Amino acid sequence: MVLFFFILISTFFSMLAPPVAAQQEESLPPVVVTATRTETPQQDVTTSISVITTKDIEAQHAETVLEALRNVPGVDVVQSGSRGTTTSIFIRGSNSDQVLVLIDGVEVNSTTLGAFNFAHLTTDNIDRIEVLRGAGGTLYGSQAIGGVINIITKKGQGPMELSTSAEGGNWSTHREGLALSGGADKLGYSLSVSRLGTNGFHRFNDDYRNLSTAGRLDYKLTNDTTVKGIFHFVKTDLGLFNSNNFLPGNPGDPNAREGAEQYLGKLEWEQKIFPGWDYRISGSIFKEHIKDKDDPEPSSFDGRERSRFRPQIATAEFQTNYSWEELSTTTFGVEFKRRKASTASTFDGFDVGGIDRAIRNMGYYLQEQLRFLDGRLILIPGVRLDDHQTFGTEWSPSFSTAYLFKETGTKLKAGYAQGFKAPTLNELFFPSSDPRCQSFGNPNLGTERSWELNAGFEQNFIADRVAIDGTYFHREVKDLISFAPVAQGACPFVPVQAINLGTARFDGVEWGLKAKILPGLSGGASYTYLDWDTATGKLARRPRHRGNLNLNYLYERFQVNLGANFIGRHDDNDSVTAANITKPGYVKFDLAGSYQLPVKIDLVKSVSLVGKIENLFNKKYEEADGFRARPLNFLIGLRGTFGKTP
Repeated sequence: MVLFFFILISTFFSMLAPPVAAQQEESLPPVVVTATRTETPQQDVTTSISVITTKDIEAQHAETVLEALRNVPGVDVVQSGSRGTTTSIFIRGSNSDQVLVLIDGVEVNSTTLGAFNFAHLTTDNIDRIEVLRGAGGTLYGSQAIGGVINIITKKGQGPMELSTSAEGGNWSTHREGLALSGGADKLGYSLSVSRLGTNGFHRFNDDYRNLSTAGRLDYKLTNDTTVKGIFHFVKTDLGLFNSNNFLPGNPGDPNAREGAEQYLGKLEWEQKIFPGWDYRISGSIFKEHIKDKDDPEPSSFDGRERSRFRPQIATAEFQTNYSWEELSTTTFGVEFKRRKASTASTFDGFDVGGIDRAIRNMGYYLQEQLRFLDGRLILIPGVRLDDHQTFGTEWSPSFSTAYLFKETGTKLKAGYAQGFKAPTLNELFFPSSDPRCQSFGNPNLGTERSWELNAGFEQNFIADRVAIDGTYFHREVKDLISFAPVAQGACPFVPVQAINLGTARFDGVEWGLKAKILPGLSGGASYTYLDWDTATGKLARRPRHRGNLNLNYLYERFQVNLGANFIGRHDDNDSVTAANITKPGYVKFDLAGSYQLPVKIDLVKSVSLVGKIENLFNKKYEEADGFRARPLNFLIGLRGTFGKTP
């Protein structure tokens, strides 16, 4: 750490050297696709959406997507302790299984648990992350009650460029990466591979290994036809130190392990029939293979446990868009999904239950984007019909609008939406471990249903150097799925079964600020207030008050980024007794920096010294009770970019 600060001080004095041409800022307006399923300028979006760009990720030096998401208003990130452990995302108070997660438009939520585990997803080869806050059910169907997170891969173009990196830090942490991108004639390519490893901060069984690869190929058959191929692969190995943390006086589990593999593949055909009318056809598959094991510990009564989980989602989709001049864009789509899960668990060699089931769903969506008064007034009605194998049909209508006061840089927006969440395969079919008892799953479950209202504004000042925004939201959810005891005479214990039981109400306000303070110095801040009322008790791990602050300074070759996350008091469940408890709030600071070395060698575009300190002031805190978050940790290393300079 001392070395890192010495480097920062050295680079500060290096700024006294003759200046180098400053990097040019991008002038193109940001475009998003998640809000409307079409490329839309962000200033024309009528809903609440945040975009994390490649520059944001690099400035923050975020190795994983979960780190980048911590600065998004309305989003709570909860990791169960060490690097690689289970990480849940909550948006506007929603449950983690009510947030739809997409990688290049491919759903990656677990078919058994409903939520996506963000612990292993790295930022390699990512162009941007779009976070839609609020219901996206009209366009995306189930799981989108809280919102949609879409991670979008880089598109290769331009001269060939090779990037390499190597970093190391405390706890034997290391990270290596290699990326290749560019374009050749009609082909664009973007490929990456990285390795991340650490021994962890606990004394034993806290190690983690992550091997990730990602790639995208775009081939232009004609001027109007493109074929796209996307793949992702992740392999991890994790020591589960906190596996038995529910035991009083837990010293740590010395031998519980989890290995996981994730595969994602997508093939897409996109064609423009004539100006204003296009369509695309795609097919994709996402599957996981997760293996847990825990051997008995010495002098204990534990048994030998083995578990295997193989969730899988196969998707086929057709979408067409028709635009009439600048007045309207009509989007119609058909989506087929087949969700499957195969699970098995044993205890001392005895089968304790599992499932091997699949369900399918057909979805049909229609959306109209209307623009009036020279593009000032935007109206977006939409509706979706889902035909599900188990619960039948579900309608998801929505309507949103925005009015742009172009003279003053003001945008007013409002919207209404309905959404739903289908039961997971566990909730539908998971059996009891004893044949005399009723199954935990309930094939007669209905969907969780929600409706919400949103209203807000966006305002730019001082020639767009300062931007503020505010949003109020109200959401109500009924028929929440929970587990309730079901007494049975023949059963040796009182089992629980999934039922539609709960209701919940959420009200909140989100505030955001972005400013170009001085030449080279920019900053951003956000604050979220969440008020909730549920029929099922306390809402764990979702604070009523949270916020963040980020300052970024860029001068010549030197960049430094300071981030702070403020988390208020919040409810949680005691890790031993499961009783409702209140956890104190905390503030965590992170510092990242880079310095581009003055290297002038043919085919060497840049060589940079990079570093990062997470939890700068070594704050002791827990995001989930019983799971201590990482103390101060750092990474420092070199990154190089090679290729022909334009």
